[in-house]
Amino acid sequence: MAKKFYAVLKGHKVGIFTTWAACQASTKGYSGAAFKSFTTKEEADEYLGNTSTLPGTSPPKSTQGTAVANTPEGLTVVLAYQFPIQIYTDGACDPNPGATGSGLVVYEYGKLTTLKYGYHSPKGTNNTAELIALREAIKLAHYYIEKGQPVEILSDSDYSLKAVFVWSEGWEKKNWTKGGSAPIQNLELIKECYALSRPLIGKVQMTHVRAHLGTEGNELADRLSVQAQLQQVTGWADYTDEISPQKILALSRG
Repeated sequence: MAKKFYAVLKGHKVGIFTTWAACQASTKGYSGAAFKSFTTKEEADEYLGNTSTLPGTSPPKSTQGTAVANTPEGLTVVLAYQFPIQIYTDGACDPNPGATGSGLVVYEYGKLTTLKYGYHSPKGTNNTAELIALREAIKLAHYYIEKGQPVEILSDSDYSLKAVFVWSEGWEKKNWTKGGSAPIQNLELIKECYALSRPLIGKVQMTHVRAHLGTEGNELADRLSVQAQLQQVTGWADYTDEISPQKILALSRG
């Protein structure tokens, strides 16, 4: 029997699968699921890339280019194609604990459209800064989803993604406690992110991206978070000091 590749465009998990069972698990019960089978991986890649671009727009430029992989904890890391809307987040803290800042950037169909930074705190941690950036991305995702635009949120904080999207469900069932007497760190922030994210389950892709490997969105969010820390920006504002990605990337990194 010829090998098949199942490309899932819309589903619980998005990407290319090599078994029908995996494709079913990714799409069953998902409203508006979209998927097709192909005899070659190239055709499956083309289906994902072409249909993620709306008529009249250019396909987004590639910054990922790696295949789908699932962690034991259930997070999907790095997709085989790009979503129409990509939101990158990052947090900075120096020292840790110490002064913090958060940053966020948005790409719409491959074009950089939004630069946000802020939420400086003189006494925070890297994890609180990461969670705050993730919270703002989740808020923003609601806006795009309501417009019918698929969203991918990308964070280099494995802790933040797991705390909100993996561990929280179990913690909630235990009345926001975990095994033993150890408290849950950053509980209020995690609970806020968890509540905001519930309506987005099955509609937004959460992706862990490795830090400082040259992925533009991740690097820009990093620079913005550092600027929020250095400039002590306590609100949440548009970054307008400079809009050239090259010049932003030349700023201090976290």
